[in-house]
Formats: sequence, C-alpha cells, structure tokens
Amino acid sequence: MNSSIDNKNKVSVITVVFNDAKHIRETMESFFSQTWEAKEYIVIDGGSTDGTADIIREYSDRLAYWCSERDNGIYDAMNKGISKAKGDWINILNSGDTFVSNDALYSVFHGRETDGVDVIYGNSIESGPRAKVRKTASANAKLLEFSPIYRHGSSFVRTEVHRKFPFDTSNRRFGYALDWDVIYRMYKSGCKFEKTDTDIECYAKEGVSNNPIRNLWYNYLITTQDGDRRARKFFFFLKAISVSELKRTCLYRVAHALFLTYIVNDILPIVPFWKLRRAYLKLLGMKIGKGTFIMKDNYFINPNLIAVGDHSHINRGCTIDARGKIKIGNSVSVSHNVNIITGSHDIHSSSFVGVFKEISISDYAWIGIGSTILQGVSIGKGAVVCAGAVVTKDVGDYEIVAGIPAHTIGKREKNLDYHCSWTTPLT
Repeated sequence: MNSSIDNKNKVSVITVVFNDAKHIRETMESFFSQTWEAKEYIVIDGGSTDGTADIIREYSDRLAYWCSERDNGIYDAMNKGISKAKGDWINILNSGDTFVSNDALYSVFHGRETDGVDVIYGNSIESGPRAKVRKTASANAKLLEFSPIYRHGSSFVRTEVHRKFPFDTSNRRFGYALDWDVIYRMYKSGCKFEKTDTDIECYAKEGVSNNPIRNLWYNYLITTQDGDRRARKFFFFLKAISVSELKRTCLYRVAHALFLTYIVNDILPIVPFWKLRRAYLKLLGMKIGKGTFIMKDNYFINPNLIAVGDHSHINRGCTIDARGKIKIGNSVSVSHNVNIITGSHDIHSSSFVGVFKEISISDYAWIGIGSTILQGVSIGKGAVVCAGAVVTKDVGDYEIVAGIPAHTIGKREKNLDYHCSWTTPLT
C-alpha cells in the first residue's frame, strides 16, 4: 500500500462491549485479520465483570486505545471512542459483529478517491439462526429522507464529521436508534454519501434492535423531528407497519407460495405466449428490459429479485435461484440448462444455516449450455462461460473460462455490438 490516495484513508475501528466474553475475541480477531494496513483499533469496555476485560488486555499492545470503566450506555461508549480516534475515517464494529472478509477494508479504500465524501457505506450480511442473508444497500442516498438504506456498522464516517455529529445521549425518545438519528442528521445537513458495492459487516439478526414495529416507530420519530414532509412520512410509516404485520400471517405465506412459486413454475411454463409470461413476471417485481426474451420451462426461485437488461435471452431448462438477487445486463445469452444459484448452506454450521449472495452477469456475457454459476460470483462484460463449466469465482471482462472449477482458457474480442433476439412464436 504505497499510493498517496491510500495513505489518506486511515481507518479507526471502534468496538464497544459490555460482558460479552463469548464474542469479543472473534470481533477483535476480525479487525486484526484485515489486510488494510492504515488502521487502528479502539476498544471501549463498559466495566465488564465476566472476563471480557481480561481478553481485551491480551491484545493491549496492539490497540491504539482501550479502557474498561463504567459508562452511560452503548452510545456514550461510542462517543468516547470517537474522541480518541486518530484516523481519517471511523467505523463502529460492535462486539459480536465481524467484518465479512479479511479484505473488507482494503476493498473499500484501495485506490478510492475520497475527497469531498463524508460517508462511505456498503452492504451487510445478516446472520440469523436459520440463514445468512446479504442486505444490499441502496445506491440512492435520497431514500435516507424516509428510512435507513444501510446498516450503521457497514459505513465509514469522516472523523471530523462524526465529531460534529456525536450520538445524542440526552435524547431518550429514539431509544436504541441513536445511530440512525446521527445518519439522518448528517444527511439533512448536506453531507455527501457514497456507496461502495462491498460486503462490509456481518451482524447477528437477533439483538436489541430486532423489533420491526419499534424500529419503524423510531424511524418515524427521527425522520419527522424537523417537521418536514410529516404527512407523507406518516403514510410511509403506516404502509411499512401493514407490510410488516402482513408478512407474519399464514395468508401471506400461502399467497407467496401461490404467486411466486406455483404459478411461476407450474402454470407459466405451459403458457406459450411470452407477452403473457412477461406481464406476470413484471407484475411480481421482476425487471425485464426491452427486447429481452425468456423461454418456457425454466424454474425460478424469487423471480421478484431478478433484474434483466435489454435484448438478453434465457433459454429453456434453466434453474434460476434469485434468493440472494440476480442482476443480468444487456445482450446476455444464457444457454439451455444453466444453473444460476445464489443460495447455499454453511457446511460448518451445526444448524445448516442458509447463505445467500448476489450474482451479477454483465453486458454481452455468454453462459454456455449446462454450466453452473455459484453464489457471490460476478461475470464480467463480454465474458464466456463454456459448456458444462462450474464457476466458483469472479470472471473478468472478456475472459473465456471452462472446466470444474472454471479457469481462464482465453480472451474474447472486445468489439462486441449485437442484440440477443428470438422471434420464434409459441416458445
């Protein structure tokens, strides 16, 4: 790491903890495993009595600052950590949470020009008792007017900005949502937010903030504290409450199975008219671009989480599992019997938890017959996946890959200019 850009991006990671000897070591090791060199670690312990402080003490010579003393709660501890930070950016990594990979910080900051940016945010992995789910942050920062679009732990705030916007520990109205209050106040003040398409933090689903109704109430209180758009935000609150409650009912589960599984995979395959199939898939929320054609007899899981660009073609017999989301670009050809799989399981989990990661396939890519694209993979522009290949890692632009697992065997010409088209009726 030698570039002047990288040297401007020292990260101060702050962990706050109280009586969590079970998880603190994993969180700390997650920081120390980061390949990004420009970093420092601050740990604020609230006077633990269960051995947490003893574990922290083992790492004391590698910490920029740490203490174990009584405080006034989690946000008071965060403010204490912010006051000690000497880096350019602040990240809050609570005890029990971890970075998604050893390269998380590196992926965010290496070569990034950050002048004029106040907050960098990315995606998260939610770890629950039954599944790990990728939570993709929205790139549209204007949505912060109504609700959070990313998880606080998956963000980096300029140190001077965070000191200007500390957590308001005197405010009791917003309960455990003071982190969202800070984000909202930064947004309303004109701070510049920039998204990175990086998975940053893995967090446990079950926690103090895992209360959907209370979350929505705090969200409404925070976004209306300035009196702006109060009526519209109240409607947003009521709609969100209704959807949240509906999803907990048996009726919702039956409807979900009927419309997204049974009709899609048992009735649509025998409908010979693409326009009718297209209309139904779009009604479910699937994004289908101009000139794109999807043949009959494909099996879809969560088609509402699929986005396909213009003039692309998906042939018959494909299994398209979009539980982790799938993005397909323009002029992409997906051949017969291709498997695109975003869902899997953690083989090291005693409870066999599910893991879901997004797949993206860029413009002009050609996915050969009988090939398999596994979760979390990105296929570059103009890339070719040869017949029968199993793709387990990213494929670069214009690369030709083959084999199990797939490996590069050549390069494709770059002067591509065509549309995938299909005009045969009744298919």
